[in-house]
Amino acid sequence: MIVREAKIADARAIARVNVDTWRTAYRKIVPADYLAQLSYEKGESNWREILVNAEKSEDFVCVAENELGQIVGFAAGGCERTNKYIYKGELFAIYILQEYQHQGIGRKLVVTVAAKLAQLNLNSMLVWVLRDNSACRFYEILGGKKVDEQQINRAGVLLKEIAYGWTDLTMLLDRPA
Repeated sequence: MIVREAKIADARAIARVNVDTWRTAYRKIVPADYLAQLSYEKGESNWREILVNAEKSEDFVCVAENELGQIVGFAAGGCERTNKYIYKGELFAIYILQEYQHQGIGRKLVVTVAAKLAQLNLNSMLVWVLRDNSACRFYEILGGKKVDEQQINRAGVLLKEIAYGWTDLTMLLDRPA
């Protein structure tokens, strides 16, 4: 498994992972009709724009490729977006195709994001995750501490999001695999 910085040419593959992962991870959380209307084409356009903008900012996206060079996961990070927390960096998104989960790819992506944030002198990190998502346990295992909770509206449904934070990324970076 290779983790590398994403290129603009990766937008289509990232969109595919994003849509497919939403459809599997959130199928019991978000309405089925909302998940059904997600589009690879719209996603590709959105990710192309994100990747172009990342070249002009401190935001970044990294991808995980399997042995065939296919993108099977990705993570995005940068400066914490609200400035209302003590955390300087943020893990904006992390998605891995269902068949590649539970193989250490998520941890590798999180550590890659944390290392990139540390290079940018953003030595702490926040991530928001849907409370009903099984990924909550993943962040707890990686040492994330629950720091906040908020209600959001997705597809006309009120959902709870939990913020997990790391005040010192060296704790995450030095953690044994």
